[in-house]
Amino acid sequence: MTEPTDLLQAHKPALKYDSQEAYFADSAAEWTDNPGNRLVKTDGTVIASQGDGLSLAFLGDDYPDGSPASSTDVVSDPKHNYAEQARALHQNSLYANQMLGQAVRDSHGDLWLQYWFFYFYNDYNLIGNIIKAGLHEGDWEMVQIRLADDGPDLAVYAQHRSAEARNWRQVVLLPGTERPIVYVARGSHASYFEPGTHWTGVWFDYADAKRRSPELALHVVDASDDAWRWLRWPGHWGDTKAGSSPLDSDSPVGPAAHEQWNDPLVLVAKAGAVAAAPASRAPSPPPPPRVSADWHDGGIRVTYETFPTADGTWPTGIVVTINSFGEAAPPTTEAFPIETSTGFVDVTVPVTATLAYDIYVSSATPDGLASSSVRIDLEPR
Repeated sequence: MTEPTDLLQAHKPALKYDSQEAYFADSAAEWTDNPGNRLVKTDGTVIASQGDGLSLAFLGDDYPDGSPASSTDVVSDPKHNYAEQARALHQNSLYANQMLGQAVRDSHGDLWLQYWFFYFYNDYNLIGNIIKAGLHEGDWEMVQIRLADDGPDLAVYAQHRSAEARNWRQVVLLPGTERPIVYVARGSHASYFEPGTHWTGVWFDYADAKRRSPELALHVVDASDDAWRWLRWPGHWGDTKAGSSPLDSDSPVGPAAHEQWNDPLVLVAKAGAVAAAPASRAPSPPPPPRVSADWHDGGIRVTYETFPTADGTWPTGIVVTINSFGEAAPPTTEAFPIETSTGFVDVTVPVTATLAYDIYVSSATPDGLASSSVRIDLEPR
């Protein structure tokens, strides 16, 4: 009989990121090890902080001093400069490009392979700061695969508060393997079976798969090993509380606090409910902008022309992602409010004029409808 570890490796998902993604699947230790992060009780009492006790090993059903952990405890990031912090941490090989895997049987006795992904921050389509919605610290996402006698027969991908299921024959696999491809939505990190624009019933997710995506290391969970007790911590990976927007949600709880951790059929039921629900009418997002890029005062200037939606709504923000394969750093994304349909923005992240850059740009309306991205290439100066 094939060991669970071998099965998890054989069917390990391949993540494909959107062209404008800024936060990548990394080790959850980023959140406990990030300078300034604190473990806090609901009354504001600091239990531990980075550099003063806080680590993954500190977390669990109870804390090292024997006091019980609470579902209202949070690990928060008081600095709030999420993009800068995530960019720095992702450059550290101790954290970058990792996933967790566990094998678990459902209430019917069927074996499932689950894969869990941690993202430093959730920023809806990377325009959350423009529309003031769809933002929260920490982000846990997952997919799962059911095994039959002759191999996988069903896959379920989590998408926000719901999920989508597909027969294994309909799942796109990495060529020459039995590894499913997961198309990761821009900023929200929802998992899709196909690339493209996906209407959720409230907003669009973009998952264009244009970003060259790295291989992720798989860490197989052994629930009986005390080293994994942090997965049972009942608190929240961030201190964000949902606002009134349907895009909003609280910072997430960890994997073992999700119902499907112990019974994968919970997620199957969610996928079935979504499939049975009547489809809502999707609005028209704005067309992609027309853009160009040039070197300007040692930095990069992007000149844009935006276009309205079918109902005449004009974009009020653009999102710019820059990347150079000559740099070790990951891509950087910036969102800019705009007041006119044409103009320019200056990228603030430091760049090197002797390197070539690929640049992706999208536009967004006040109610959060984003366009697909367009690419331009900037040669060295």
